[in-house]
Amino acid sequence: MKRKAIVLGGALAAVGAGGWVAWKRRAPWQAPLPEGIIRDVAGAKVHYIDEGSGPPVILIHGFAGSTFSWRLVIPDLAKTHRVIAVDLPGFGFSDREPEIDYSHTAQGERIVALMDMLGIRRATLIGHSMGGAIAQRVAARHPERVERLILVASVNAAHPPDVAKRGRAAGPMFALVGVAQRSPRAMYALGRRSLARMVHDREYATEEVMRGYVDPLLLPGTVAAVRRMTEATREEPAADLSAISAPTLVLSGASDAVLPPDKGLELAGAIRGARHLVIPEAGHLLAEERPDAFLEEVLAFLHEPVTA
Repeated sequence: MKRKAIVLGGALAAVGAGGWVAWKRRAPWQAPLPEGIIRDVAGAKVHYIDEGSGPPVILIHGFAGSTFSWRLVIPDLAKTHRVIAVDLPGFGFSDREPEIDYSHTAQGERIVALMDMLGIRRATLIGHSMGGAIAQRVAARHPERVERLILVASVNAAHPPDVAKRGRAAGPMFALVGVAQRSPRAMYALGRRSLARMVHDREYATEEVMRGYVDPLLLPGTVAAVRRMTEATREEPAADLSAISAPTLVLSGASDAVLPPDKGLELAGAIRGARHLVIPEAGHLLAEERPDAFLEEVLAFLHEPVTA
């Protein structure tokens, strides 16, 4: 425990020093601009991209992600489908207001409310990591609204987090990120290290990709919103995966160190009739590292006939 405290103290000191140096040598930082539409959805301003036409597909990003996470697959999906990529409140260009309910259940209900707003009765949900857990809750609570379910390197919504473990880690994590967020350069340094651990090939973790993830996290209110998200999900009950009736595909990256393929296999085993596939040479961000392989499996699944 003492060693962990020393390591954390060193990390905070390093980030703090890095932040001071970056402040002294800072270059002007400009907030990124939204590329899609912002509308009020269930008590929050939600940013989303709406492209293509055909059967609707809704893309739900993972923790610390945004619509940026899907940029490499949206164009091909939009050739045959109407694609809606959503920024969950707390991330991207959506709201970070304190009164928002950031629980996974509330985020799922917000997806359903967006579907209602857009006149979509049924849709395929594609969720990555945390977004997969949210998609599972929608499919379990509203089976009549989900045509198909695709879970990409997904968290298992039936396994509530270890509350004690998360509680111990949350404080230091927020302190670290809070210090780093004062300086874009310090935040970029953290982003580079985090991104490198999430991919199979570190060459993929370019400056452009890193900034695509980190820049929206530098928008005001992100740390406070994520803190509220952690608190809101701490006591959230497990999802009932047996209630999911939609045809389900679970995709894992062979080199995923965050949620290894065995976790994907376990998740698929908990959903009736679900299929599990592993994409080689891909880490946690498999839709980005291997967009061609991702699209091949997803499009094949989307074009399969749905049996009653």
